[in-house]
Amino acid sequence: MEQLVIFIIPIFTTLMVVEFTYGLLKKKNTYTLSDTFSNLMQGLISRLSQFVNHFFHIGIYTIVYHFVWQDYQNPFWYSWQGIALGLVIFDFCDYWLHRAEHESAIFWASHVVHHQSKNYNLSVALRQVSTEPILGFVFYLPLALIGLPPQQLLLTVLVVLFYQFWIHTEHIPKLGWFDTVFNSPANHRVHHATNPQYIDKNYGGFLMLWDRMFGTYEPEVEACVYGTKKTFESVDPVWTILSEYVSIYQSVKQCTGWFNKFRVIFKPPGWTEVKQESHKATLLPGAISQADICQNTATLEIRKVTACLAQFFTIAGLTILFLSTEEEIAYLEALPIIASLVFMCWALGALMVGRLKYWQLLLIDSISAVVFYVKLAPLIS
Repeated sequence: MEQLVIFIIPIFTTLMVVEFTYGLLKKKNTYTLSDTFSNLMQGLISRLSQFVNHFFHIGIYTIVYHFVWQDYQNPFWYSWQGIALGLVIFDFCDYWLHRAEHESAIFWASHVVHHQSKNYNLSVALRQVSTEPILGFVFYLPLALIGLPPQQLLLTVLVVLFYQFWIHTEHIPKLGWFDTVFNSPANHRVHHATNPQYIDKNYGGFLMLWDRMFGTYEPEVEACVYGTKKTFESVDPVWTILSEYVSIYQSVKQCTGWFNKFRVIFKPPGWTEVKQESHKATLLPGAISQADICQNTATLEIRKVTACLAQFFTIAGLTILFLSTEEEIAYLEALPIIASLVFMCWALGALMVGRLKYWQLLLIDSISAVVFYVKLAPLIS
């Protein structure tokens, strides 16, 4: 699976370049540098997090599967009929997980990362979540109970994720009958929009069947406005992941009684017994915001753009190197590598807003290089 992910990275990169070029030619550019870097950093961190939360991602599923089916593997799931049925049932389970992620605060805390971009382009498809499997795994356990093998589940997940890449674009119009059956760019634009009639609609992964059955389908009619209802400006990759969990914690502290505290965690996002005066997310000290970027400079100068690009491609290259050895490295040996990569991602955000000097960036990268050499050199040589 890791090799497939490595193979698909240059394809996704090429498609993003094509979309960006097309947008410039059509005078409808949907990319900004800081937002794109933020999206891609979340994609890299999300992939790295799979190593950390592998137990939740597939481990518990495997345990349940072997408890029920032991060593038996039904050949039906490897036939084209079984693969198709597995995709449909997976999409049904994914619909309910996706719906829970919008209608329950603790699930939204992980999923909100995917919705924070105010732009809509192919890079947003890579703005994936890092903490979703910790609670989300339970929604896929029915597939283990009916006998879908773990490796087949992983393949199904990849197929759906790869399918969803192309629907994150503004440049493909409505597609007629296709929009009524499948998830499409028009349908998914609605899902990412904050227009009142579009909020919490179109949850399906690749089918619109479940949305139509359960009353959550909404066609695209007016132009979409993207982002989240609660203003979020940070490009700090660590704060981006933690911000909503901190918000829940603050709401729990404000509530009286254990029952209300429990409700804050599982009720819809923003529910509280205390009236909130502001919907703006509070930044932790040192968090990097989009406002910082605007105050620092209207446009990033060429030198800084070059440094940001070099930093990002360095992170991407090291991530690919790590993924190529992922199955050979021990868990505790991998943690320092993952931590150093996340630190480098933070440094990229800090560089964009001018909070990091070039020599400080070089120092962080040098420390990370030492970590990589010490931990990976024995495996590569």
